[in-house]
Amino acid sequence: MHQRCRRADGGAALVRWLAQRTGCWVGLLDRTGRVLIGSRRELDPGAAAQVATGIDDMFSRGLRTFVIDGEAYTAVLLVVDASADVPDPVLAFVGAEAVPRSLAADAVTLLGTCWLAGETRRLRRQVEAADARCREAVLHLLMSQRISTAGQIASTLSPALPDPARVHVVECGAHERDDVIRRCAELTGGTAWMVRCPVHKRDILVLTEPHSSTLRPFEILVTEEVGGAVVGVGDVVTLHDTAVGYDQAFHALAVARGRAQRWARFDTHLDLPTIVGPTGARWADAMLGALLTYVPPRARDPDAQELMATARSWLSFSMGAAQHLKIHRHTLSGRLQRIEELLGLDLARMDQQALLDLAFRIRATPRSIGVSGSAEQPSRVVLDDLMRAPAVQQWARATLRPIREAADAATLESTLRVWLDSNSRLSATADALGISVSGARKRVSRLEQVLHRSLLHFPSARHDLWLATRAMDLGAAAERVLDSLSPEQAVDIQTAPRQCG
Repeated sequence: MHQRCRRADGGAALVRWLAQRTGCWVGLLDRTGRVLIGSRRELDPGAAAQVATGIDDMFSRGLRTFVIDGEAYTAVLLVVDASADVPDPVLAFVGAEAVPRSLAADAVTLLGTCWLAGETRRLRRQVEAADARCREAVLHLLMSQRISTAGQIASTLSPALPDPARVHVVECGAHERDDVIRRCAELTGGTAWMVRCPVHKRDILVLTEPHSSTLRPFEILVTEEVGGAVVGVGDVVTLHDTAVGYDQAFHALAVARGRAQRWARFDTHLDLPTIVGPTGARWADAMLGALLTYVPPRARDPDAQELMATARSWLSFSMGAAQHLKIHRHTLSGRLQRIEELLGLDLARMDQQALLDLAFRIRATPRSIGVSGSAEQPSRVVLDDLMRAPAVQQWARATLRPIREAADAATLESTLRVWLDSNSRLSATADALGISVSGARKRVSRLEQVLHRSLLHFPSARHDLWLATRAMDLGAAAERVLDSLSPEQAVDIQTAPRQCG
C-alpha cells in the first residue's frame, strides 16, 4: 500500500486497492458528497444521496467517524485530516458493515498525505499557469510599446525586467520548455526574464542584462548545458525596442540552426526606417493616415490602436497573430479586412505587405517621433522616391550582397525573386521554378543561411528583401537612363536636388 502512495496518482491507487481489499465501493468525497476520487464501480444514486446526508449529519455533530446503517445501504465514513488550508475530505466505504480498525487508521493517514500532496501539485500548477499568462501579457505589452503597463505587471513577478536588455530566442522541444526554463534560470542565477512564446511552441524568449562580470555569454551556457537547444541572439535594446530585439534574435535563430555551435548573433546594420529619415516619416504618415485617424462606428468595435496592433502582429506572425492576440481566427480576418478597406491595400500581396510593414517600422523609430509634414507634403512622397535615395540604394546593395557573392548567386537570386513574386508561398514558388515543394524549401533554406535571416518562419525578412530588390531594380533602371544620355545631361541629373537621402 505504501508503494502505491508514492506515485503521482497515489490517492486513486490507494482507493482502488481498498475497494479490492474490502469488496466495497470506496471513495474520497468532499463535504457536499461530491466524489473526488472513486473506485472503478459507479456509486448508486440512492447510495450517493444517503452518503451525502450522512456526511452532513457527521460534520454537524462534530464527529470524525460515522456509520450509516440504512435498509438498502451500509456505509462507514471517516474524516481525512488534510491541512488547515484545505477542507478535510471524507473517506467512504459503501456496502461494508465494518472496516478493520487498523486498515481504516492507516488508510486515513496515507490518504491525508496523498490528498495534501495532490492539492499542493494542483495549486502549484495554477500558480505556474497564472505566472505564464502574466509573462505573456507583459511580452505582448512590450511588443506593442506599452512600457509603463508592462512594467506595472512585471513588477509583481521576478526577477525584474532588465532595461536595456539583450533578447534571446531559445528553441527546444515543445514538451521540454518547462525543464529548459528551469535550467536557464539556474544558469543565469535567476536574473534572466523568461516567457514562453505564445506563437512558436518550441521557443522561449529570454531577456538578459547586457553585461555580466560573472557569467559567460548566455547563448554559450545554454547550448553547452542543454542538449539540442538552439539560440538566436539580438542586439542590446531598450524595453521600448523589445520587438526589434525579438526580430533580430529570431533571424539569428535561423542561422544558428545550420551551425554546429547551435547559436548565432544577429548581424546588425543600419536599419531602413532610420535611413529614410524625415521624408520617410511623412510618407508613413500619409500611408497610414486613414488608420491613424480611424474612429469605429460602434464603441465595441476595435479602434485605431487595436487595428494597428493587429496589423503589426499579423505582419510578424501571419495567422499565428490569432494566438498572439488571443482572438479567434475569424476575428483576425475581420480586422484585416477592415484594415484593407481603410488603407486601400490587398494584404494578400507581398508588395503591399512590405509597404505596410515599412510604414509601421518608420513610425516606431525614435527619429520619426514628432516629425510631420504639411497637409500637402505627404501626398507628394511615394515609395519609389524613398527607394531611389543613395543611402537606400547602399542599404539594398548591402542587404543583397551575400547573394551576389555566393557561388550559386544566379540560382539564389532567381529563387528569391520567384519566392517574393509568389507571395512567399512555397507551393507557388515550386510551380514557377518547375521543382518540387521540397526542392523549393531547400532553396529558400539556403537563402536563409546566406542572408542570415529567417524566411521560412515568422517573423520573416521577406518584406525587407522585397524592398531591397525593388530599390535595386529602380537603381538599375536609373543607371540605364544615365547610360542613354549625353555626358552633360547625366551630370545635370546626378547633381539635381534629391527628395530623400
